[in-house]
Amino acid sequence: MFDLAGLASLLRDFRVRRLLLANATSSIGSGVTLIAVPWMLVHRANGDQLYGWITLGTTIALFLIMPHYGAWLDRHSRKTLLLLSELFGFAATISMAGWAFATGHVATWQLVFTYFCGMLYYTLHYPAKYAFLQQIFARSQYQSLMGLLEIQGQTAMMIAGALGSVLVDRVPLGVILLIDALTYLFSFVVQSTIPYESTHLNPAAGTVPPKVWHSIAEGWRWLHERPRLTIFFACTLVPFITVMVSNYLFPIYVTEILHASSTVFSRGEIAFAVGAMLAGALVPNFATTRGADHAIIAVSSLCLVSLLVLMLLPAPLMFYLGLLFYGFGNAGTRVARNALLFTTVPNAVMGRVGMAFNAYDRILRTLLTFAMTLIVARGSAILAFTVLFVVLLAAFAGALASRPTVSPGPAGAARAG
Repeated sequence: MFDLAGLASLLRDFRVRRLLLANATSSIGSGVTLIAVPWMLVHRANGDQLYGWITLGTTIALFLIMPHYGAWLDRHSRKTLLLLSELFGFAATISMAGWAFATGHVATWQLVFTYFCGMLYYTLHYPAKYAFLQQIFARSQYQSLMGLLEIQGQTAMMIAGALGSVLVDRVPLGVILLIDALTYLFSFVVQSTIPYESTHLNPAAGTVPPKVWHSIAEGWRWLHERPRLTIFFACTLVPFITVMVSNYLFPIYVTEILHASSTVFSRGEIAFAVGAMLAGALVPNFATTRGADHAIIAVSSLCLVSLLVLMLLPAPLMFYLGLLFYGFGNAGTRVARNALLFTTVPNAVMGRVGMAFNAYDRILRTLLTFAMTLIVARGSAILAFTVLFVVLLAAFAGALASRPTVSPGPAGAARAG
């Protein structure tokens, strides 16, 4: 469970309160938009296929941007880039809202543009935010802060899901986009008041940002020397990747398999968030008492269960149950996996190793999204979930096979082969 004393101490810090307020506001606004836009896309002519291609194109574009942005982030003020991400979200969204009001309708290209900008916002915002947080808070506060932000993030997702179920079929998209734009602007104003110093740009600190591709090569070299450990961490990243790919399939599944409304889709998003919040509260204690590797194997198995439920029991109630398991399994695996990464990967190479896994994430996500697009066009969402189940099962087997090489050692260290 979380350190309640540490959380109480954090909440007394005005910087934390402002961060929570800004994050919650922008997360709810962008969350409602990213529920509304895919739902509207899949209900247009050939919309499910178009949504798949847009998801694929967005993934490829972000993959190309990511390493360069990471290097840029190390050469500039993290607060400046964090605020610029909020301004980008505001400018992109308010322009689409204004266009919708001016023309009286929303064209398909506007939905595509809004979706791409929403995903680009996440790519720009979260790396800057986490680098910003690492600088302004002490290391002793990091674990409690991440726990608090996880709860806040999942709560915002639940609220976005609830609002989405009410607004999507009742409120014009232009109004939704206007509200979303204002949340970005509000978040910009609140975060601009947080004190910050760009310590990573101080030459006296001895920090010299490495070149982008050199950093990626160094990260891969460290992993290449530990092949079985690399297999374990690569396999245990797959639950998160399948969730990202499944985000394309969920609205199609609800529409074409369940023949249900956007309310069912939004309630499923809420169920997923509830599962993730439960994992955030329960898994850290389980990982501490039983071992992070045992926790990863246990909770990742719930992702397999969730896909089986979606494949074999297509009904709204089972959809909610499946997403509850999916949320718990994905978040629980991510929490325990990150803890194990911190105890096995030296801090000196953590950033480069993380960049290597990010590249792997984007490549596999792109391939799976492309495959899902073809499968949905020629088959059904259930067949697509079946393929994801096979991929996840193979990754689960790989994690089981390589897990014996991951064993906690003294003082939180670990031995890996």
